[in-house]
Amino acid sequence: MQNQKIIDRFFLIGFISLAVVYAFGMSLDLIDVDSAQYAKISKQMFLSGSYLEVYCREANYLDKPPLMFWSAAACFHIFGVHDWVFRLPSVLVLALGIYSTYRLTKIYYTVHTAKLAAFISASCFATYLMTHDVRADTMLTGWVLFAVWQIAAYNASNKLKFLIGSAIGIAMAMMTKGPIGLVIPVIAMASEFIYKREWRKFFRWQYLIAILVIAVLLIPMCWGLYHQYDLHPEKEAYGLKGPSGLRFFFWTQSFGRITGENYWDNNPDPFFLLHSFLWSFSPWIFFFIPAIYVEVKEKIKSKTKTEALVVGGFIITFIFLSLSHYQLPHYTFALHPFAAIITAKYCMRLLDSEQGHKAISILRKIQYGFHLLLIAILATLLVIFDASWICYGVFSLGVAAAVFFEFSKKLSAMQHVFVSTLILFVTCGLILNIHFYPKLLTYESGPQVAQVLNKQTEKKDGLLIAQTNYDFSLDFYYDDTIIYCGSEEFLFQQMELKNYYILADSTMYRHLLDKQKGIRKVATFETTSVTGLKLEFLNPATRKKSVKPLYLLAY
Repeated sequence: MQNQKIIDRFFLIGFISLAVVYAFGMSLDLIDVDSAQYAKISKQMFLSGSYLEVYCREANYLDKPPLMFWSAAACFHIFGVHDWVFRLPSVLVLALGIYSTYRLTKIYYTVHTAKLAAFISASCFATYLMTHDVRADTMLTGWVLFAVWQIAAYNASNKLKFLIGSAIGIAMAMMTKGPIGLVIPVIAMASEFIYKREWRKFFRWQYLIAILVIAVLLIPMCWGLYHQYDLHPEKEAYGLKGPSGLRFFFWTQSFGRITGENYWDNNPDPFFLLHSFLWSFSPWIFFFIPAIYVEVKEKIKSKTKTEALVVGGFIITFIFLSLSHYQLPHYTFALHPFAAIITAKYCMRLLDSEQGHKAISILRKIQYGFHLLLIAILATLLVIFDASWICYGVFSLGVAAAVFFEFSKKLSAMQHVFVSTLILFVTCGLILNIHFYPKLLTYESGPQVAQVLNKQTEKKDGLLIAQTNYDFSLDFYYDDTIIYCGSEEFLFQQMELKNYYILADSTMYRHLLDKQKGIRKVATFETTSVTGLKLEFLNPATRKKSVKPLYLLAY
């Protein structure tokens, strides 16, 4: 009973600690490109009232379905336009996904396994990223897990309400990131039926109800795509002349990446998603590696056909995603809850088995090696960005607490690992959110320029962009007109028409000083790409060489 109280207290404190860390992250400045672009689209939708047709700046936007933009714009109506408000609906759906991970696991395994699966899902690095660098994958993960939970519940109970719930989850996932929102639940369900040889379950007439629910929920989005694109063959989007919005959504954007019809191709290596997963599922990756091996081995050898929905949903979908000609690390984030369930099941098996003690001892040593690496990285981050005494205090307390609980006699060997891992993960998240990212994002031009402009007492007619491009975060944070000047001639035309501020790079700044009288400098910004950091930037001695100046000018 005493041990039970310790376990329950661990999960309670763990989830509260993670919620605090992620709450800090929701107040960070938006990160360019994707997250800031989605926030800008949501703000533009809110201001224009155009909900069925999606635009980014002055261009037609066809890349992502509209649910993320709809939900963010709706929250803007309630709470106002803020970066944390943009993140709010996606993070809430992600929380639904973590709860769904618990409920899905509970159908097949013990309550403790279910709690551990939800905890692992909530405390991997991918989840940390998804709560502040919000992309479509944040909301996709939540809706996919909700849909899979509802499918599993329907299979276990035959209650129609769960089938309808799965249809709602699939429709929401599809309106978040396209057909992949259908592919993952279908692969998971099909894996279960094939493994158990339950062929009749492929042909239930009740699926017609689910298809109808999905079709009805997709109508607003489909009507918007049809009205914006299919009725206007003269339009161009992403280099495509007269694209069909419906075909792009249902085929080109997802399956076209495999067939080559989608022109996006970053030529990924065959194992790109695999080595991306190794860091994104940290700090639990060293538990997952033996867990997936044992799970697959068991499924092959077992004569009793147990649950296969989770491992099939993970492996087959992972292979499917790896076939894409265009890949980014976050493409597997929706599969992390499946990995969490596999890992939790393995850990609980070790605890319940006498043979598991040796494995626990080995994993404990490996995990502590990872902890030492994490501590070294955090210490380095504190140094290279001149941390405050508060940050050093958080770091010291975190490390001290992890060491203290390691020697606690009240905890078992596995509990030692879990508690110390949680403490260091929370410490890492706090340092990243209160120190590293705030310092790093001072080198992102959009929020910094907007902050200076919004405080200017000298009111002008807007901002002229006199450089190659500009960040989407500037669109989101700046409250006035922005005009992109693609040529020098157009820039000077605009300067003659009205009185603007100007954002210029070094070349254009010198050019304006030579050609235009009365140019004065309002502010200077040092900028770099915060999503593609190089060692030259991370090294304080060489940082100046890796940043470029931008100038805010007036005349």
